[in-house]
Amino acid sequence: MDTKQINLGRLNKILLAVFLVSLMLYLGKTFFIPLAIAAFFAMLLYPVVLKLQQYGFKKAMAATLAILLLLASLSLLSTLLYFTISDLQKDLPQMEEKIKEKTDRLQWLLSRTTDISEYEQEAILKKEKPSIIKAIGKSIKNFLINSLYLLLAVFIVLTYTFFLLVYRHRIHHFFIKINLFHNREESQEVLYRITHVVHDYLKGTFLVISVLAVVYALGFWAIGLEHVILFALITALLRLVPYFGSFLGIAFPIGFAFLTQESVWPPVLVLLFFMVTQLLEANLLTPYITGSRVKLNPLATIVAILFGNLIWGVPGMILFVPFLAILKIICNEITALQPYGYILGTEEEKIT
Repeated sequence: MDTKQINLGRLNKILLAVFLVSLMLYLGKTFFIPLAIAAFFAMLLYPVVLKLQQYGFKKAMAATLAILLLLASLSLLSTLLYFTISDLQKDLPQMEEKIKEKTDRLQWLLSRTTDISEYEQEAILKKEKPSIIKAIGKSIKNFLINSLYLLLAVFIVLTYTFFLLVYRHRIHHFFIKINLFHNREESQEVLYRITHVVHDYLKGTFLVISVLAVVYALGFWAIGLEHVILFALITALLRLVPYFGSFLGIAFPIGFAFLTQESVWPPVLVLLFFMVTQLLEANLLTPYITGSRVKLNPLATIVAILFGNLIWGVPGMILFVPFLAILKIICNEITALQPYGYILGTEEEKIT
């Protein structure tokens, strides 16, 4: 009876801790999301800052140059996306004609398979047209407002990143001084592993995205799809969200091929190409580039993605996977938490 009471009390404490942490992350997401993104950027840029300091740059100047390099990379990517979208806009009249042809065929099929005639369908569309225009206008307004918030968020993230890079040694020593683990040496080792796991995960993820962007572009070009660079970038960038992002990204080129191509084969070939690419990525790219450090099993990863979406939305779907990797490292170092580290990981249990 005493054992059951102790186990129940321990379970209640764990559930209460999970609830309180989740509530804190949810209520404070406007503060925690920029800070978390900045922390990951700081870990990613840390080797660059270290290299610049070796060349004689002061700490603040090295951090500034590293952030400028990050901004230049993001600006280059944004410029490439802008020009590819502008190129797509030039083909909009031709695309509208093809989409209208597809719509007319669909209306004809509906009139043949249902009791709704083409005239009635046109009447329904005409009736709903004001609502559609109003919804589009609202979407544009929301997009402009969100763009302003995005610029503010970028400024806040870059400011956090700068100070995290400048004061990285003080932050590092703080976590060693509070002595979360058995001794200072062990605390230092855990912090070193956490920094390198996150850095390797981020670096590996961006490398996988770059390789996939090239592969997608070549594949879409071989299939005969137009605007291959735009769709390759969209499909590859959505890979930032593990599992779900790739399937969402491929919906754009498949939908575009279906709407603009006369034959049904291009969208089918895009889907088949994507399935082959996913197999190669899951078995070759990710295990060797990303998975060598972040040893999380698929179930734990999917739970982290869904839980992150529940707490922080889309940023949570991206950030909670490396969070879980950090949690796994901490659990493996604390004897009482080692079973939780085991359930999150991929390591096989040694049978004695």
